[in-house]
Amino acid sequence: MRIEQLQYIVEIASTGSFSIAAEKLHVSQPNISQSVSALEQEVGVQLFHRMRGGTVPTEAGEAVIAKARHILAQLHELKAAANEHTEVLRGKLMIGSISGICTSFLPRTLSAFAIRHPHVELEILEEHSGGIEEKLLEGRLDLGLMGITGEYANKHLRAERFLSCEIMACVGVQSPLAAKKSISFADILHYPLVGVSGHMKELLLSYGTPKQLFHSKGTEAAKYVTAEGIAISFSMDISLRNDPHVAMGKIVPIPIEEKPAVHLYWAHDRKGMSAASEAFLSEFLMQVEKYKRMSRFE
Repeated sequence: MRIEQLQYIVEIASTGSFSIAAEKLHVSQPNISQSVSALEQEVGVQLFHRMRGGTVPTEAGEAVIAKARHILAQLHELKAAANEHTEVLRGKLMIGSISGICTSFLPRTLSAFAIRHPHVELEILEEHSGGIEEKLLEGRLDLGLMGITGEYANKHLRAERFLSCEIMACVGVQSPLAAKKSISFADILHYPLVGVSGHMKELLLSYGTPKQLFHSKGTEAAKYVTAEGIAISFSMDISLRNDPHVAMGKIVPIPIEEKPAVHLYWAHDRKGMSAASEAFLSEFLMQVEKYKRMSRFE
């Protein structure tokens, strides 16, 4: 069993395709197919169902891929620990991130990274995914942390999914919806909305016409309007764990019956990453793994 085999199966699971995974990892498709077949023989189970519509992990494959992700994350930790003692990183690092990541994984990542690499100047830009992609392509960002509703692919960027999360409907504690255990898109359309993103608007349009009370790109403004109980807003579940409005009981998150999801990706230019970018990404993925471990035991 080799590290690249683990990278292959993780990438195939993320993209749902042997050919796309091969392209992203800069290897030939026959090479990646042979490596996966060899790994399947070694572990004694079939890892993927290969179908005309795409490639999906088997039940046994899901368990193996989860372990592979964990091993690769530990490898990132090992490299980061080694780098601490072998090089002093310097320079400036520009990172673009969507709001949900800014309010979940990013704060702890920033504090831990600053302690380990005090000579790297960090600058974080909160932006929507389309803006992050644009700035990565223009060379204005070193690393992007994005949220996409489907699979992400761009021939000029290398991207990898690191987590999928659920979108929740958020209402004020005084809202008539606050006691609901779940809510459907059809029900949501009967109420005013605030801060609706482009992809949520697309999802809602298949059920009817959304009534947007307040147009805002600022998540905090949307939360204050939501807390008043006059509109529904939407947030990723990961960003609600430590949200002060939720903690104080002013905002109540409600699961949406259709279970809309956002897939989170990190991305960078295909030319490669600087040592500072690699160190930051390693620290960031460590925080993501800690979140996953905590979630499993809650």
